[in-house]
Amino acid sequence: MASIREINEDRLYTDNDYRFNYLVQFLNVTPEDIELIHASAKILGPLVDGLVDAIYEHLFTFSVTKDVFCEGYSEKEIDRRIRILKSSLSKFLVKLVTEPYDSAMVATMDRIGKGHTTAGGRIHVRLVHMNVLLGFVQDAIIGELFKYKYSKDADAESFNVEGTVRAFGKAITILNDFVTKWYEPETCEKKK
Repeated sequence: MASIREINEDRLYTDNDYRFNYLVQFLNVTPEDIELIHASAKILGPLVDGLVDAIYEHLFTFSVTKDVFCEGYSEKEIDRRIRILKSSLSKFLVKLVTEPYDSAMVATMDRIGKGHTTAGGRIHVRLVHMNVLLGFVQDAIIGELFKYKYSKDADAESFNVEGTVRAFGKAITILNDFVTKWYEPETCEKKK
């Protein structure tokens, strides 16, 4: 039987790096996982703009997600907001596949979570919509990875699609945790 790792539960709600390290340990994120994610940059990097367009097109096919962007705004304001938000998502997706998974990445993930809630003061997106959005993003990434694996590209045959998909599953789970934590009462004050 494996030894028990002591985790300070209170710190999970007050120390983002501590929380991140717990998630990494629990999910068994390895340096190889991060290497696989970074190696996928050559596959996903050129597709980022198309992925972001597909994500926003999908968001606008449901009234409840479209309303987040449109309700109370003029057409001009909506167009400007969408351009800014698309640019932010593109930058994050590039960061996800190129930058280290360190304190800066943790801070970015935390800002993404906070920025979609009333705690962040910018927009308020209900948790159900954030969860399905992250699921949609993960599915889109997985689809592109498999498309590459079965392409005629010279490197496709040796591409470790299984390991890369598993690594992205872990990364998206961590991102999802930093999103959902802003919907928990424990984020501001640990439940007694």
